[in-house]
Amino acid sequence: MAAPRSLGRLVTAALLALLAACAREPPRPPPPVSGCFDALRAAGLRVERWEAPGTGACRVDEPVRLARSGLALDPPLETSCSLARAWLRFEPEVRAIARRELGAEPRGIVHMGSHACRRMTGNAGRASLHARALALDLAGFELADGTRVTVLEHWHDRGPRGRFLRAVAKAACRHFPMVLTPRSDRFHRDHLHLDLGPFARCDA
Repeated sequence: MAAPRSLGRLVTAALLALLAACAREPPRPPPPVSGCFDALRAAGLRVERWEAPGTGACRVDEPVRLARSGLALDPPLETSCSLARAWLRFEPEVRAIARRELGAEPRGIVHMGSHACRRMTGNAGRASLHARALALDLAGFELADGTRVTVLEHWHDRGPRGRFLRAVAKAACRHFPMVLTPRSDRFHRDHLHLDLGPFARCDA
């Protein structure tokens, strides 16, 4: 019977040694922050950081100020890196739709901003995704010749400008879970609201 007792003591000693080694193991470092900011710069975007809230209901993860993507933004867009990357994926479709429907290249974005520390319009009980800079209010576009195509003026236009805006809204639904338009309610009569969820709705 001595052999089993000896084996048991050996197993116990091995377990204690393993636990001691684990106790001495230094804490693992946190996972590295994403390379979102660097990815935007590598893509050729004019981007810098801005001083967004870092805590609370209106904190912004990886805040970026975007002065230009392929299109000019005036004023520069203060948003989150996640929203900027979503726009970057979407923008080539916007340019292709403009060429198809308008026969012209857009050169700028007309916007109403991204970050706004406020409650949801029409539902004061819930924070807007604008509070986290996970949404963008898109009012229209400026074309290469300086003319503007805006949601307020041209959404209901039956000609190429209206077709362009409605096609942009439809394409946006492939990149943003939530797309609200003048079809949604009176609050969106002059812009397209694009956000990154968590809820999904496409009013194109």
